[in-house]
Amino acid sequence: MCWEKFDNCDSPDFFQVLELAQDGGFSEVRDLWNFTRYIRAVLAIAMLFSNLGTIVINDSHYLAHATQTTGASSVGGGPESDEDAWVRSISGDYMISGILVDKLFYLISKMTGCEIMIHSPRIALVSALELVLLALLLLKVLPELTSFSAMRLLHFATPSVVLTDLNSFMEYQKHRGRHDGRMTQIRLWLQFVLKKLICFVVGVDAFLFKVRVAYQNIHKEDIEFWNLLSVAMFIVQVLGIVQLTMFVRGRIFLFIFGGEDSIMKPAEEALQNVWQAMLVRRIWRSFPPLQATAVLITFDEDGCSTTVHTVHKATFGSSFL
Repeated sequence: MCWEKFDNCDSPDFFQVLELAQDGGFSEVRDLWNFTRYIRAVLAIAMLFSNLGTIVINDSHYLAHATQTTGASSVGGGPESDEDAWVRSISGDYMISGILVDKLFYLISKMTGCEIMIHSPRIALVSALELVLLALLLLKVLPELTSFSAMRLLHFATPSVVLTDLNSFMEYQKHRGRHDGRMTQIRLWLQFVLKKLICFVVGVDAFLFKVRVAYQNIHKEDIEFWNLLSVAMFIVQVLGIVQLTMFVRGRIFLFIFGGEDSIMKPAEEALQNVWQAMLVRRIWRSFPPLQATAVLITFDEDGCSTTVHTVHKATFGSSFL
C-alpha cells in the first residue's frame, strides 16, 4: 500500500512524518526519563572507573619500568624484576615509531650530555602519550572515557572519517585561502596531513603494545583478578576504537545544523553549542539532581532524536498502514 500511495506522484512527500521541533526539543525533555537510565548510568560509571584504573595503573607501571636506566637493576633496587625483563625483551619488537623514537632519544641524550640509556624509549612514549591524552580528555569528554585508549587515535585515521574530514577541510581551507593567501592554505594542508599521520602511527603503536600487554596478562599460570580486568578493558578499548556514538551524533548534528551543504560553519557550530548548553540546563531544571545526572550520563543519539524530531503519528499511521 505504501508503494501504491507514492507510485504515481510526481513529487511524493516521503518526509511528511518528519519535522524538527521548533522549540529545539525542550518540550520533549520529560520523555527522556525512564528507570533504566539508572542502570545504564551505574554501568557507565563502573566502566569508566575500571577503564581509568587500568590505564593509569598499567601505564604508570610500564612507564616506570620502560624509563629505568639500563645500568640500574630494577625500579626499586635489587635484582631485575620480571617486568623489567619483559620490557627489555620487547624493546626491540616492531613498532612504527620504534626505530625513530629510539634513535632520536639517544641522539638527544648525547647532544645534551646526559647520555641516559633507558630500557625502552618507545614504550615510555606510548605510555606517556596515553596518560597525557587521558588528562586532556578528562577536561572535555567524560562519557567517552569508558572505552578510551591511545588506540582510539586510529578512529581519526580510518578511511571513512578521513574522507569526511577531508571534505569539510577542503571547504575550510578554500575560505581561509581567499582571505589569508596561498601560504596559509599550504600550512593548513601540512597540518592536516601531519595530524592524520600522527594519529595513525601512535594508534598502531599503541595497539601493538597493548596486544603484548594483554598476552602477558593471560599467559600466566596463576591469573589474578587484575589480569582479567586488564584484558577485559583491552577488549572494550579495541571495540571503542571506532567512536560510533560520537560519529553518529556528529552526523545527526550535521543534518540538523549543517544546512544543505552539510558543512558546519563557525556560526552553525556556535548554534549547536548554544543548543547543547541550553538542553543541559533544561534537563537539569526538569528532573531531580540524581535523575538529571543519570539522563546526562546516558544521553545518546536516541535522546537527541527524541528531543529534536517531531513525528505526526496520525498522518503516518492512517495514510497507508
